[in-house]
Amino acid sequence: MRLILSLSLLAVLLPVSDVLATDSSVLNVFMVQNSGWMEPFYVDGNSKFKPLIKSVIEKVSRKGDEIVVASFNQSVGDNRSPMLAYRGNDPSGIIKALQDIKLAKKPGENAYADTDFKEAIVGSITQYSPGRPCILWIFTNNKNSPQNSPETAAKNKEFYSWLQSEDNIKRIVAYPYPMPVKGKYYQANGMMIYAIAYGKPANDLLEKLIAAKLPFEDQPARLKPLNADAVTFVPTGVAKQGNFKASLGADRSTLLIQFDSSSKPEVAVINGVFRNDFFPYDIRSADVSLDVKFRGESHGIQSEIDPHELTPVPAGKQSSAVAVKIGIPPLPSMWSNPEIIFKSGYHAQAIMEFTLANQQLQLSPDFMKRMNELFPGDPLPEIFVPGDSAKQSVTSRPLVVKVGYPVWPLVLLALLALVVVCGGVWFLTAITRPRKYTVVVDGMQKTYSLKAFGECPMYSDSGERIGALKRSLGKPIARLENGRTEQISIL
Repeated sequence: MRLILSLSLLAVLLPVSDVLATDSSVLNVFMVQNSGWMEPFYVDGNSKFKPLIKSVIEKVSRKGDEIVVASFNQSVGDNRSPMLAYRGNDPSGIIKALQDIKLAKKPGENAYADTDFKEAIVGSITQYSPGRPCILWIFTNNKNSPQNSPETAAKNKEFYSWLQSEDNIKRIVAYPYPMPVKGKYYQANGMMIYAIAYGKPANDLLEKLIAAKLPFEDQPARLKPLNADAVTFVPTGVAKQGNFKASLGADRSTLLIQFDSSSKPEVAVINGVFRNDFFPYDIRSADVSLDVKFRGESHGIQSEIDPHELTPVPAGKQSSAVAVKIGIPPLPSMWSNPEIIFKSGYHAQAIMEFTLANQQLQLSPDFMKRMNELFPGDPLPEIFVPGDSAKQSVTSRPLVVKVGYPVWPLVLLALLALVVVCGGVWFLTAITRPRKYTVVVDGMQKTYSLKAFGECPMYSDSGERIGALKRSLGKPIARLENGRTEQISIL
Protein backbone atom coordinates (compact mmCIF):
# COMPACT_ATOMS: atom_id res chain seq x y z
CA MET A 1 0.00 0.00 0.00
CA ARG A 2 1.48 3.33 -1.05
CA LEU A 3 1.97 5.85 1.72
CA ILE A 4 1.72 8.94 -0.44
CA LEU A 5 -2.07 9.01 -0.32
CA SER A 6 -2.53 7.46 3.12
CA LEU A 7 -4.46 9.89 5.31
CA SER A 8 -4.12 7.55 8.26
CA LEU A 9 -0.34 8.00 8.24
CA LEU A 10 -0.72 11.77 8.12
CA ALA A 11 -2.90 11.51 11.20
CA VAL A 12 -0.06 9.65 12.93
CA LEU A 13 2.19 12.68 12.47
CA LEU A 14 -0.11 15.31 13.94
CA PRO A 15 -0.32 14.33 17.65
CA VAL A 16 3.38 13.68 18.00
CA SER A 17 4.06 17.27 19.12
CA ASP A 18 2.78 16.39 22.59
CA VAL A 19 5.42 13.70 22.89
CA LEU A 20 8.20 15.90 21.55
CA ALA A 21 7.85 18.27 24.48
CA THR A 22 9.02 15.52 26.83
CA ASP A 23 11.76 13.95 24.68
CA SER A 24 14.79 16.05 23.81
CA SER A 25 16.63 13.20 22.05
CA VAL A 26 16.86 13.98 18.34
CA LEU A 27 17.42 11.15 15.86
CA ASN A 28 19.37 11.80 12.64
CA VAL A 29 17.90 9.88 9.70
CA PHE A 30 19.98 9.81 6.49
CA MET A 31 17.83 9.09 3.44
CA VAL A 32 19.65 8.04 0.27
CA GLN A 33 17.79 8.14 -3.04
CA ASN A 34 18.48 5.05 -5.19
CA SER A 35 15.96 5.41 -8.03
CA GLY A 36 16.67 5.60 -11.75
CA TRP A 37 17.68 9.25 -12.10
CA MET A 38 20.44 8.61 -9.53
CA GLU A 39 22.19 6.16 -11.90
CA PRO A 40 25.28 8.32 -12.63
CA PHE A 41 25.94 8.89 -8.91
CA TYR A 42 26.20 5.12 -8.41
CA VAL A 43 28.02 3.95 -11.57
CA ASP A 44 30.51 6.76 -12.26
CA GLY A 45 33.89 5.52 -11.04
CA ASN A 46 34.80 9.05 -9.90
CA SER A 47 31.54 9.64 -8.01
CA LYS A 48 31.95 11.06 -4.50
CA PHE A 49 28.30 10.42 -3.67
CA LYS A 50 28.71 7.88 -0.86
CA PRO A 51 31.85 9.51 0.61
CA LEU A 52 29.83 12.74 0.79
CA ILE A 53 27.06 10.99 2.75
CA LYS A 54 29.64 9.50 5.11
CA SER A 55 31.18 12.96 5.63
CA VAL A 56 27.82 14.55 6.44
CA ILE A 57 27.03 11.77 8.93
CA GLU A 58 30.35 12.37 10.71
CA LYS A 59 29.88 16.15 10.84
CA VAL A 60 26.33 16.27 12.24
CA SER A 61 26.43 13.24 14.57
CA ARG A 62 28.28 12.94 17.84
CA LYS A 63 30.29 9.82 18.64
CA GLY A 64 27.98 7.19 20.08
CA ASP A 65 24.79 8.76 18.72
CA GLU A 66 22.27 6.38 17.22
CA ILE A 67 21.63 7.09 13.54
CA VAL A 68 19.45 5.63 10.82
CA VAL A 69 20.49 5.10 7.20
CA ALA A 70 17.73 4.24 4.72
CA SER A 71 17.39 4.09 0.95
CA PHE A 72 14.27 5.34 -0.81
CA ASN A 73 12.66 5.23 -4.22
CA GLN A 74 9.00 4.20 -4.72
CA SER A 75 7.10 1.22 -3.35
CA VAL A 76 5.89 -1.09 -6.13
CA GLY A 77 5.04 -4.73 -5.46
CA ASP A 78 7.86 -6.36 -3.52
CA ASN A 79 10.04 -3.26 -3.79
CA ARG A 80 9.50 -1.34 -0.55
CA SER A 81 10.46 2.24 0.22
CA PRO A 82 11.93 3.49 2.44
CA MET A 83 14.19 0.54 3.18
CA LEU A 84 16.27 0.43 6.35
CA ALA A 85 19.97 -0.03 5.60
CA TYR A 86 21.43 0.50 9.07
CA ARG A 87 20.49 1.55 12.58
CA GLY A 88 23.06 1.97 15.32
CA ASN A 89 26.27 3.83 16.15
CA ASP A 90 29.06 1.67 14.72
CA PRO A 91 31.13 3.60 12.11
CA SER A 92 32.14 0.42 10.31
CA GLY A 93 28.49 -0.65 10.12
CA ILE A 94 27.58 2.71 8.58
CA ILE A 95 30.26 2.41 5.90
CA LYS A 96 29.16 -1.11 4.97
CA ALA A 97 25.51 -0.06 4.84
CA LEU A 98 26.33 2.77 2.42
CA GLN A 99 28.35 0.42 0.22
CA ASP A 100 25.44 -2.05 0.10
CA ILE A 101 22.89 0.50 -1.17
CA LYS A 102 22.36 -0.19 -4.88
CA LEU A 103 20.14 1.21 -7.59
CA ALA A 104 16.61 -0.20 -7.25
CA LYS A 105 14.61 -1.66 -10.13
CA LYS A 106 10.91 -2.18 -10.56
CA PRO A 107 9.89 -5.76 -9.69
CA GLY A 108 10.19 -8.10 -12.69
CA GLU A 109 11.57 -5.36 -14.94
CA ASN A 110 14.90 -3.98 -16.07
CA ALA A 111 13.62 -0.45 -15.61
CA TYR A 112 14.89 1.47 -12.63
CA ALA A 113 12.49 2.45 -9.84
CA ASP A 114 10.79 5.84 -9.73
CA THR A 115 10.70 8.08 -6.63
CA ASP A 116 8.00 9.07 -4.17
CA PHE A 117 9.38 11.75 -1.82
CA LYS A 118 6.29 12.03 0.33
CA GLU A 119 6.17 8.29 0.84
CA ALA A 120 9.83 8.35 1.85
CA ILE A 121 9.45 11.18 4.37
CA VAL A 122 6.23 9.95 5.96
CA GLY A 123 7.54 6.39 6.03
CA SER A 124 10.86 7.37 7.62
CA ILE A 125 9.17 9.31 10.41
CA THR A 126 6.52 6.70 11.17
CA GLN A 127 8.84 3.70 10.90
CA TYR A 128 12.14 4.94 12.33
CA SER A 129 11.20 7.83 14.63
CA PRO A 130 7.58 7.49 15.82
CA GLY A 131 6.82 9.96 18.58
CA ARG A 132 10.39 11.24 18.56
CA PRO A 133 11.94 14.39 17.04
CA CYS A 134 14.28 13.80 14.13
CA ILE A 135 16.22 15.50 11.36
CA LEU A 136 15.79 13.94 7.95
CA TRP A 137 18.89 14.37 5.77
CA ILE A 138 17.84 13.68 2.17
CA PHE A 139 20.40 13.07 -0.59
CA THR A 140 18.69 13.50 -3.95
CA ASN A 141 18.93 14.89 -7.48
CA ASN A 142 15.44 16.44 -7.21
CA LYS A 143 13.94 14.10 -9.84
CA ASN A 144 11.09 11.67 -9.40
CA SER A 145 10.63 9.54 -12.49
CA PRO A 146 12.25 9.25 -15.95
CA GLN A 147 9.02 10.37 -17.60
CA ASN A 148 8.24 13.29 -15.22
CA SER A 149 4.57 12.82 -16.13
CA PRO A 150 1.81 15.38 -15.38
CA GLU A 151 0.64 13.02 -12.65
CA THR A 152 4.09 13.18 -11.07
CA ALA A 153 4.13 16.98 -11.31
CA ALA A 154 0.72 17.15 -9.58
CA LYS A 155 1.95 14.86 -6.81
CA ASN A 156 5.05 17.00 -6.38
CA LYS A 157 2.95 20.14 -5.97
CA GLU A 158 0.74 18.39 -3.41
CA PHE A 159 3.83 17.13 -1.59
CA TYR A 160 5.51 20.54 -1.36
CA SER A 161 2.27 22.14 -0.18
CA TRP A 162 2.03 19.48 2.53
CA LEU A 163 5.59 20.18 3.69
CA GLN A 164 4.81 23.88 4.14
CA SER A 165 1.52 23.27 5.97
CA GLU A 166 2.52 20.36 8.25
CA ASP A 167 2.94 21.94 11.70
CA ASN A 168 5.33 19.30 13.05
CA ILE A 169 7.80 20.00 10.24
CA LYS A 170 9.39 23.11 11.68
CA ARG A 171 12.27 23.86 9.33
CA ILE A 172 13.49 22.87 5.86
CA VAL A 173 16.83 23.92 4.40
CA ALA A 174 18.62 22.86 1.22
CA TYR A 175 22.27 22.67 0.22
CA PRO A 176 22.94 22.64 -3.55
CA TYR A 177 26.09 20.55 -4.02
CA PRO A 178 28.18 20.40 -7.22
CA MET A 179 29.14 16.85 -8.24
CA PRO A 180 29.69 16.20 -11.97
CA VAL A 181 28.94 12.53 -12.72
CA LYS A 182 28.24 10.55 -15.87
CA GLY A 183 26.59 7.17 -16.13
CA LYS A 184 25.53 4.84 -18.91
CA TYR A 185 22.12 6.50 -19.29
CA TYR A 186 22.22 9.86 -17.50
CA GLN A 187 24.60 12.53 -16.35
CA ALA A 188 24.37 15.25 -13.71
CA ASN A 189 26.24 18.36 -12.56
CA GLY A 190 25.20 18.17 -8.95
CA MET A 191 22.69 17.17 -6.32
CA MET A 192 20.75 18.52 -3.33
CA ILE A 193 20.99 17.77 0.35
CA TYR A 194 17.81 18.65 2.24
CA ALA A 195 17.54 18.85 6.02
CA ILE A 196 14.00 18.59 7.42
CA ALA A 197 13.46 19.20 11.14
CA TYR A 198 10.53 17.26 12.58
CA GLY A 199 9.60 18.65 16.01
CA LYS A 200 10.87 21.65 17.96
CA PRO A 201 13.93 19.91 19.52
CA ALA A 202 15.01 18.91 16.01
CA ASN A 203 14.50 22.49 14.81
CA ASP A 204 16.63 23.82 17.69
CA LEU A 205 19.41 21.34 16.86
CA LEU A 206 19.30 22.14 13.15
CA GLU A 207 19.57 25.88 13.90
CA LYS A 208 22.67 25.21 16.02
CA LEU A 209 24.24 23.12 13.25
CA ILE A 210 23.59 25.85 10.69
CA ALA A 211 25.05 28.50 13.02
CA ALA A 212 28.15 26.31 13.43
CA LYS A 213 28.38 26.02 9.60
CA LEU A 214 27.69 22.29 9.68
CA PRO A 215 27.68 20.20 7.63
CA PHE A 216 28.77 22.83 5.05
CA GLU A 217 30.33 26.27 5.19
CA ASP A 218 27.84 27.64 2.65
CA GLN A 219 24.65 29.18 3.95
CA PRO A 220 21.74 26.85 3.17
CA ALA A 221 18.64 27.89 1.30
CA ARG A 222 15.80 28.30 3.78
CA LEU A 223 12.58 26.82 2.44
CA LYS A 224 10.63 26.85 5.71
CA PRO A 225 9.67 28.85 7.69
CA LEU A 226 8.99 31.81 5.40
CA ASN A 227 6.74 33.53 7.95
CA ALA A 228 9.31 34.14 10.71
CA ASP A 229 12.84 35.51 11.27
CA ALA A 230 12.77 37.58 8.11
CA VAL A 231 15.01 40.50 9.07
CA THR A 232 17.50 41.78 11.64
CA PHE A 233 17.60 45.46 12.56
CA VAL A 234 21.22 46.66 12.45
CA PRO A 235 21.78 50.03 14.17
CA THR A 236 24.07 52.51 12.44
CA GLY A 237 23.73 55.49 14.79
CA VAL A 238 21.42 57.40 17.10
CA ALA A 239 19.47 60.61 16.74
CA LYS A 240 20.92 63.75 18.32
CA GLN A 241 18.26 64.07 20.99
CA GLY A 242 18.98 61.99 24.09
CA ASN A 243 22.32 60.91 25.51
CA PHE A 244 22.35 57.15 24.80
CA LYS A 245 24.10 54.48 22.75
CA ALA A 246 22.70 51.69 20.57
CA SER A 247 24.47 48.55 19.32
CA LEU A 248 24.00 44.86 18.55
CA GLY A 249 24.84 42.34 21.25
CA ALA A 250 27.36 39.53 20.97
CA ASP A 251 24.73 37.32 19.30
CA ARG A 252 24.42 39.90 16.47
CA SER A 253 20.66 39.87 16.98
CA THR A 254 19.90 41.56 20.32
CA LEU A 255 19.53 45.35 20.21
CA LEU A 256 21.27 46.98 23.17
CA ILE A 257 20.36 50.52 24.32
CA GLN A 258 22.57 52.09 27.02
CA PHE A 259 22.26 55.37 28.92
CA ASP A 260 22.78 56.94 32.34
CA SER A 261 19.84 57.31 34.72
CA SER A 262 20.54 61.03 35.07
CA SER A 263 20.02 61.56 31.33
CA LYS A 264 17.19 59.13 30.68
CA PRO A 265 15.60 59.72 27.26
CA GLU A 266 11.85 59.37 27.02
CA VAL A 267 12.18 58.08 23.46
CA ALA A 268 15.22 56.49 21.82
CA VAL A 269 15.40 57.19 18.09
CA ILE A 270 17.85 54.80 16.42
CA ASN A 271 18.99 54.97 12.82
CA GLY A 272 19.76 51.69 11.10
CA VAL A 273 19.06 49.22 8.31
CA PHE A 274 17.29 45.89 7.94
CA ARG A 275 19.33 42.87 6.92
CA ASN A 276 17.43 40.36 4.80
CA ASP A 277 17.77 36.95 6.51
CA PHE A 278 15.49 35.18 4.00
CA PHE A 279 18.27 33.57 1.94
CA PRO A 280 17.82 32.68 -0.93
CA TYR A 281 14.87 35.08 -1.31
CA ASP A 282 14.88 38.75 -2.18
CA ILE A 283 12.26 40.83 -0.37
CA ARG A 284 10.65 42.71 -3.23
CA SER A 285 8.41 44.76 -0.94
CA ALA A 286 6.67 44.64 2.42
CA ASP A 287 4.79 46.88 4.85
CA VAL A 288 6.78 46.89 8.08
CA SER A 289 5.58 47.69 11.61
CA LEU A 290 7.07 47.37 15.09
CA ASP A 291 5.68 46.39 18.49
CA VAL A 292 7.88 46.54 21.60
CA LYS A 293 6.94 44.54 24.69
CA PHE A 294 8.69 45.19 27.98
CA ARG A 295 8.22 42.27 30.38
CA GLY A 296 5.15 41.07 28.52
CA GLU A 297 3.45 44.48 28.43
CA SER A 298 3.21 46.54 25.27
CA HIS A 299 0.58 49.06 26.36
CA GLY A 300 1.85 52.60 26.66
CA ILE A 301 5.21 51.86 25.03
CA GLN A 302 5.71 54.01 21.98
CA SER A 303 7.31 52.27 19.03
CA GLU A 304 7.45 53.23 15.38
CA ILE A 305 9.38 52.70 12.13
CA ASP A 306 9.97 55.24 9.41
CA PRO A 307 9.55 54.58 6.53
CA HIS A 308 6.78 52.00 6.84
CA GLU A 309 7.59 50.18 3.62
CA LEU A 310 10.59 48.09 2.67
CA THR A 311 11.80 48.59 -0.87
CA PRO A 312 13.62 45.69 -2.59
CA VAL A 313 16.20 44.08 -0.29
CA PRO A 314 18.34 41.35 -1.90
CA ALA A 315 19.00 38.15 0.03
CA GLY A 316 21.66 38.69 2.69
CA LYS A 317 21.89 42.41 1.88
CA GLN A 318 20.76 45.52 3.74
CA SER A 319 17.86 47.86 3.15
CA SER A 320 18.01 51.60 2.78
CA ALA A 321 18.13 53.63 5.99
CA VAL A 322 15.25 53.42 8.47
CA ALA A 323 14.60 55.05 11.84
CA VAL A 324 13.29 53.03 14.77
CA LYS A 325 11.60 54.91 17.62
CA ILE A 326 11.34 53.11 20.98
CA GLY A 327 9.75 54.55 24.10
CA ILE A 328 11.64 53.98 27.35
CA PRO A 329 9.46 52.66 30.22
CA PRO A 330 9.58 54.22 33.71
CA LEU A 331 12.77 53.36 35.57
CA PRO A 332 12.70 51.85 39.09
CA SER A 333 14.18 53.66 42.06
CA MET A 334 17.72 52.64 42.85
CA TRP A 335 16.55 51.68 46.36
CA SER A 336 13.81 49.36 45.09
CA ASN A 337 16.15 46.67 43.82
CA PRO A 338 19.37 45.58 45.58
CA GLU A 339 20.89 44.57 42.24
CA ILE A 340 20.71 48.18 41.04
CA ILE A 341 22.81 49.33 43.99
CA PHE A 342 25.32 46.51 44.06
CA LYS A 343 25.73 46.34 40.28
CA SER A 344 25.37 50.09 39.72
CA GLY A 345 22.89 49.43 36.95
CA TYR A 346 19.57 48.08 35.74
CA HIS A 347 18.67 45.81 32.80
CA ALA A 348 15.20 45.98 31.24
CA GLN A 349 14.38 42.99 29.03
CA ALA A 350 12.06 43.44 26.07
CA ILE A 351 11.02 41.85 22.79
CA MET A 352 10.83 43.70 19.48
CA GLU A 353 8.34 42.22 17.01
CA PHE A 354 8.80 43.27 13.40
CA THR A 355 5.82 42.42 11.21
CA LEU A 356 6.23 42.34 7.44
CA ALA A 357 2.75 42.47 5.91
CA ASN A 358 1.98 42.10 2.19
CA GLN A 359 5.35 40.40 1.93
CA GLN A 360 6.51 39.76 -1.63
CA LEU A 361 9.42 37.32 -2.07
CA GLN A 362 11.31 36.14 -5.11
CA LEU A 363 14.27 33.82 -5.52
CA SER A 364 17.63 35.54 -5.72
CA PRO A 365 18.95 35.70 -9.31
CA ASP A 366 22.34 34.49 -8.06
CA PHE A 367 20.73 31.43 -6.49
CA MET A 368 18.69 30.77 -9.63
CA LYS A 369 21.91 30.89 -11.68
CA ARG A 370 23.55 28.41 -9.31
CA MET A 371 20.58 26.04 -9.55
CA ASN A 372 20.59 26.27 -13.35
CA GLU A 373 24.27 25.35 -13.40
CA LEU A 374 23.69 22.28 -11.23
CA PHE A 375 20.41 21.21 -12.82
CA PRO A 376 20.45 22.56 -16.41
CA GLY A 377 17.10 22.43 -18.13
CA ASP A 378 15.25 21.21 -15.03
CA PRO A 379 12.28 23.19 -13.70
CA LEU A 380 12.80 24.55 -10.21
CA PRO A 381 11.11 22.33 -7.59
CA GLU A 382 7.80 23.69 -6.33
CA ILE A 383 9.16 23.78 -2.80
CA PHE A 384 11.24 26.83 -3.78
CA VAL A 385 8.13 28.81 -4.78
CA PRO A 386 6.88 30.93 -1.83
CA GLY A 387 3.40 29.81 -0.81
CA ASP A 388 0.56 31.50 1.06
CA SER A 389 2.45 31.25 4.36
CA ALA A 390 5.04 33.67 2.96
CA LYS A 391 2.59 36.58 2.65
CA GLN A 392 3.38 37.82 6.16
CA SER A 393 6.18 37.23 8.63
CA VAL A 394 6.76 38.10 12.27
CA THR A 395 10.32 38.40 13.50
CA SER A 396 11.05 38.58 17.23
CA ARG A 397 14.32 40.09 18.34
CA PRO A 398 15.54 40.67 21.93
CA LEU A 399 15.94 44.21 23.24
CA VAL A 400 17.96 45.05 26.34
CA VAL A 401 17.90 48.50 27.95
CA LYS A 402 20.91 49.00 30.26
CA VAL A 403 20.69 51.94 32.66
CA GLY A 404 23.70 53.14 34.61
CA TYR A 405 23.10 54.48 38.13
CA PRO A 406 25.50 56.61 40.30
CA VAL A 407 27.88 54.78 42.63
CA TRP A 408 27.40 57.02 45.71
CA PRO A 409 24.63 54.83 47.19
CA LEU A 410 27.05 51.92 47.20
CA VAL A 411 29.72 54.09 48.87
CA LEU A 412 27.17 55.23 51.47
CA LEU A 413 26.15 51.66 52.18
CA ALA A 414 29.80 50.70 52.52
CA LEU A 415 30.36 53.48 55.09
CA LEU A 416 27.26 52.46 57.03
CA ALA A 417 28.43 48.88 56.99
CA LEU A 418 31.82 50.00 58.30
CA VAL A 419 30.17 51.95 61.14
CA VAL A 420 28.04 48.95 62.07
CA VAL A 421 31.03 46.62 62.01
CA CYS A 422 33.15 48.97 64.13
CA GLY A 423 30.30 49.45 66.61
CA GLY A 424 29.83 45.72 66.81
CA VAL A 425 33.51 45.17 67.48
CA TRP A 426 33.49 47.79 70.24
CA PHE A 427 30.38 46.28 71.79
CA LEU A 428 31.82 42.77 71.74
CA THR A 429 35.06 44.04 73.22
CA ALA A 430 33.18 45.84 76.00
CA ILE A 431 31.31 42.66 76.83
CA THR A 432 34.15 40.18 76.70
CA ARG A 433 37.00 42.21 78.20
CA PRO A 434 37.28 41.91 82.04
CA ARG A 435 37.62 45.06 84.22
CA LYS A 436 39.27 45.37 87.63
CA TYR A 437 37.43 46.85 90.62
CA THR A 438 38.72 47.73 94.14
CA VAL A 439 36.33 46.69 96.88
CA VAL A 440 36.77 47.97 100.50
CA VAL A 441 35.39 45.58 103.12
CA ASP A 442 35.47 47.05 106.69
CA GLY A 443 38.46 49.20 105.73
CA MET A 444 40.39 46.41 103.99
CA GLN A 445 40.90 46.68 100.16
CA LYS A 446 40.65 43.78 97.74
CA THR A 447 40.81 43.75 93.90
CA TYR A 448 38.41 41.73 91.73
CA SER A 449 38.28 41.19 87.96
CA LEU A 450 34.84 40.97 86.31
CA LYS A 451 33.48 40.64 82.77
CA ALA A 452 30.16 42.15 81.75
CA PHE A 453 27.29 40.11 83.17
CA GLY A 454 29.81 38.22 85.28
CA GLU A 455 29.80 37.29 88.99
CA CYS A 456 32.53 36.48 91.53
CA PRO A 457 32.56 35.72 95.32
CA MET A 458 33.78 38.27 97.93
CA TYR A 459 35.85 37.28 100.98
CA SER A 460 36.62 38.95 104.30
CA ASP A 461 40.13 39.64 105.52
CA SER A 462 40.10 36.29 107.27
CA GLY A 463 39.25 34.53 104.02
CA GLU A 464 35.64 33.82 104.85
CA ARG A 465 33.08 34.15 102.00
CA ILE A 466 30.76 37.03 102.76
CA GLY A 467 28.87 37.59 99.46
CA ALA A 468 29.27 38.18 95.74
CA LEU A 469 29.92 40.88 93.17
CA LYS A 470 27.59 41.01 90.16
CA ARG A 471 28.12 43.20 87.07
CA SER A 472 25.98 44.07 84.07
CA LEU A 473 27.50 46.63 81.63
CA GLY A 474 28.36 49.22 84.29
CA LYS A 475 29.74 49.23 87.81
CA PRO A 476 29.25 45.99 89.81
CA ILE A 477 26.91 45.64 92.79
CA ALA A 478 27.85 43.90 96.04
CA ARG A 479 25.36 41.51 97.63
CA LEU A 480 26.07 40.19 101.17
CA GLU A 481 25.00 36.79 102.29
CA ASN A 482 22.30 36.51 104.94
CA GLY A 483 23.45 37.70 108.37
CA ARG A 484 26.52 39.56 107.16
CA THR A 485 26.94 43.22 108.26
CA GLU A 486 30.31 44.24 106.76
CA GLN A 487 30.69 47.75 105.43
CA ILE A 488 31.42 47.58 101.69
CA SER A 489 32.33 50.26 99.20
CA ILE A 490 33.37 49.86 95.56
CA LEU A 491 36.03 52.24 94.19
